[in-house]
Amino acid sequence: MPSFSERHGYKEVRTLIQREGLDEDTRRELWNLLAVLPGEFDGMYRDATERQVTEAVWIWHFKKNRDEKPSTATTWRHIKAAIYEEEWNEVFDLLECLLKHWERHETSESGPLRKALSRALNDLFQANLVGYRLIGQEITPVDSNAEAEAITSALSDSEVVAGARHSLDRAVELLADRTTPDYPNSIKESISAVEAIVKKITAEGTLGAGLKKLEAAGLTIHPALKGAWSQMYGWTSDADGIRHAGVEAANADQALAKYMLVTCSAFVSYLVVEGNKVGLL
Repeated sequence: MPSFSERHGYKEVRTLIQREGLDEDTRRELWNLLAVLPGEFDGMYRDATERQVTEAVWIWHFKKNRDEKPSTATTWRHIKAAIYEEEWNEVFDLLECLLKHWERHETSESGPLRKALSRALNDLFQANLVGYRLIGQEITPVDSNAEAEAITSALSDSEVVAGARHSLDRAVELLADRTTPDYPNSIKESISAVEAIVKKITAEGTLGAGLKKLEAAGLTIHPALKGAWSQMYGWTSDADGIRHAGVEAANADQALAKYMLVTCSAFVSYLVVEGNKVGLL
């Protein structure tokens, strides 16, 4: 929400999405979010999560020797310095490292705190117009919390079909890679997630054939929606489609990969919910 000064023109309102940088305000808010964690961990009796997570950050992010790790409090000071001084992508690397190892070592006490931190990070990104969202434990080039929630919901919903969950995980991973993003294969994996759900419902091997048999399997989809997805599948799978390397890699950019991931995620969740209603999943 804009401040008084922003609403009345005394302070410029932020309008540019932060895609390849983090300004000072955002870095300060990130640290202020992390700064409360030591106090929260102190209230967890005999919980080793904080020690394990800070040790992992020391070893894997800072690339330091395990036997040279300083106290936990000093490690947090190193993390603070990194938030303020490292390149924007390295700050994201640090956050991912912290969250991934936290998830690995979390307990019944520390798990809810990690989830609360993840939600708070996405709210912070949204408030500061950061063009990324945390999905699972990966910071992904998605602009809004609504899009992130659609993908996160699909990851949860698709657990009923292992192939669909794997494809969505890979689509996120390939899109989120800040060093060598693979947009064409992210798009392929997004489509494959939908295909896996449809195959589970209809036993058809391809999405194109499966879409035609959804109604016969007991799942009614509006003809316009079914037609749109048939065309989408045709675009990706015909001789000139992305699945056959017909779409130039240069044309399969971040915007298209993000669009396909969000759209396919929403359709996956829709199919799972509707499939559950009629007992097909």
